[in-house]
Amino acid sequence: MIPVNYSFAFFGLFFASIFDLKTREIPDWLNYSLIAVGFSSALISSVKYSDYGFLLRSLAGFLLFFAIAMLLYKTGQWGGGDAKTLMALGALIGLDFNKGVPILLLLIFNIFIVGAVYGFFWSGFLVFKNWIKFKKAFRTILLSKNVIRIRKIVIVAVLFFLAISFFIPFPFKVLMFTFAAMIFFLFYFFIYSKAIETSAMIKSVSVNKLTPGDWIVDEIVIKGKKVCDSKEGVSKEQIAELLKLKKAHKISKIRIKEGIPFMPSFFIAFIITLLFNNWLVLFV
Repeated sequence: MIPVNYSFAFFGLFFASIFDLKTREIPDWLNYSLIAVGFSSALISSVKYSDYGFLLRSLAGFLLFFAIAMLLYKTGQWGGGDAKTLMALGALIGLDFNKGVPILLLLIFNIFIVGAVYGFFWSGFLVFKNWIKFKKAFRTILLSKNVIRIRKIVIVAVLFFLAISFFIPFPFKVLMFTFAAMIFFLFYFFIYSKAIETSAMIKSVSVNKLTPGDWIVDEIVIKGKKVCDSKEGVSKEQIAELLKLKKAHKISKIRIKEGIPFMPSFFIAFIITLLFNNWLVLFV
């Protein structure tokens, strides 16, 4: 990584965290500026030292994080701002295998670990803040017909693995108990997540307050034409179409899903990576 890019990444993540906490949005100008700085500094270093490895490493880092970011964005795990910030980090840090484990790989590992812990505590805060709504949503989802059907399958699967554990040697008993616990936990974690989403993460906003990347809760179809899909973030073109519909008094407000502001976890993970580098060696 080009030394000065540490500073750009640090302050970029710092300000991105502030924006994310305050507005749940990370400005495109900030992300695009960081990407431009990453490529520009790599190009300048390549020319200065007659070594185009700087530019190639920056491009490789960008492409790797682009692939990861798009996967998580398309599956609804992150918003568009988070994805672009990850791409910017790839361009700034670069993928360098010349000094052991690339710091970029350590960073993405730390982002996932810190993000999981951060998401757990943030979701707990949301449950505490919206306890009555959460409890009602949890019960409603749990008692819905489709979920009751799935719950019966889960119970049968759990009992099946527990029953098998009585007839097999000890090491395999642990495996069967693990399978049973995982199935049980994942089912209720799904209900827990959906209840949080329903009770604390969905709000109605005016059409003119929509920004690119916002996740629409309900698919919007006007006269047989699909205007917005609930499976991906809204685009600038779709917002323009929705504004036309608002002027025609065909729509006024839209329900959107407000995500957890994950950017502070990126910032924390970056600091941990700088301070401890390959901290996994502590457990070897």
